[in-house]
Amino acid sequence: MSLRNDPPPPYPGSLTIAMFGKSIQLKNTIGKRILNDNSAFNNLSNNFVVEMKNGFKVINTPDFFEKECPSPDQLIIDFLAHCHPAPNLFILAIDTENSEEEKIVDQIKQLQEIFGENTTLHLVILFQDFERFHSLDHLKQSFKTRLATANENLPEECRKWCSAHPCFLYEYKNYSEDVVKRRKAALEKISHGDPLHQHGREGAPAMTPSTSQDALTIPAPEHYGGNSVCEDDIFNIVLLGLSGTGKSASANTILTALGTRNDSKHLFKSEANSVMTTTRCEVKLVKSSRRTVRLVDTADFLDEQLEDAQAQVDECKKYCQRERCMVLLVLQLGRFTERDRDILPRLEDKLGWKIREKTIVLLTHGEELKGSLKKYLTAMDPLSNLIKQCGNRYHLFNNKSKKSEQVRQLIKKCPCYEPRFEILGQDPKDDCLLL
Repeated sequence: MSLRNDPPPPYPGSLTIAMFGKSIQLKNTIGKRILNDNSAFNNLSNNFVVEMKNGFKVINTPDFFEKECPSPDQLIIDFLAHCHPAPNLFILAIDTENSEEEKIVDQIKQLQEIFGENTTLHLVILFQDFERFHSLDHLKQSFKTRLATANENLPEECRKWCSAHPCFLYEYKNYSEDVVKRRKAALEKISHGDPLHQHGREGAPAMTPSTSQDALTIPAPEHYGGNSVCEDDIFNIVLLGLSGTGKSASANTILTALGTRNDSKHLFKSEANSVMTTTRCEVKLVKSSRRTVRLVDTADFLDEQLEDAQAQVDECKKYCQRERCMVLLVLQLGRFTERDRDILPRLEDKLGWKIREKTIVLLTHGEELKGSLKKYLTAMDPLSNLIKQCGNRYHLFNNKSKKSEQVRQLIKKCPCYEPRFEILGQDPKDDCLLL
């Protein structure tokens, strides 16, 4: 989990307002009034539309509440990119046809689920219907938010609302801020290379699987001291750690979630003991029409009993490349030894680069956790320090569970997470994730 501790600075030179709602026409009307410009927001497509004037940057969003949305994760990343570093205000536009209390409450809760519980502190619910505005006044207390109507004084009202709180603070739990910044840069390139905030008008569509590879170009992999690297376009998930921590079992959990058949031919050999089972780099590929992922299970490079240790390190280097891999540093919950304390710098010395930049600490044996993981980590200073060195990214696995959601959440925490690597859906027949 990656957290930001300090509130981001305001968007330079303007107040950023994010507009949500079911009705494109109503969002456009509100946008015109905020900017005091009737020529603004004439686009009726269900895409992001960004316009700036009179000290405001207004972002009209696609329908975030559409249940059949094909790529919700991409929609969120695109939104964060348009708003980066932070929005000042959220507006939920309620049109007459969608003004039932149940629908409004559902939309508020969805915004909280996506952006966090404190979203409502920065939220104003704008009603098209004056009577509904009065009849639902109790929502102010229920959600600690504001209610208003789309009146002619919106510019001044928005300035007042924005000044009531600092910029919205988004906690990057499921998405890396680096990915958001790269997506922002990609959107700027789409807009003829000009920064988003210099545009008076912009309507870049949400990225689709067909356009994502052009928008987000991954740099060529680096070479390590003459060692060969894999020049393919496969994304690598490399599992590192000491013997007996659950590397192979965790790799199998990921493979199974990605649709690999659960048999010895297609999975890594895994045994529940502290004796070294994996003595060399082993690789499994998961292919689909959308993406190919390579799982790399490794030996314990730090074990003095490992034969041909340098050869195994060199083999691992082929796959452990800065821009095309995610490193999982596997540790067993409840077993943090002296060897674990300095494992990160020792592995970095072996592999020749700061793998912590691409590392998630993966804790296994999650089924044995009693109580809160956060409290457990707070009481374990050495483990907490290791996690901090890895950008506060960590995840808990229960390798006895067959639920694929734990793998979905792990992938989202990848430091180089991009829609190209996104797990987009599930096979309803076998609950396998589809790449």
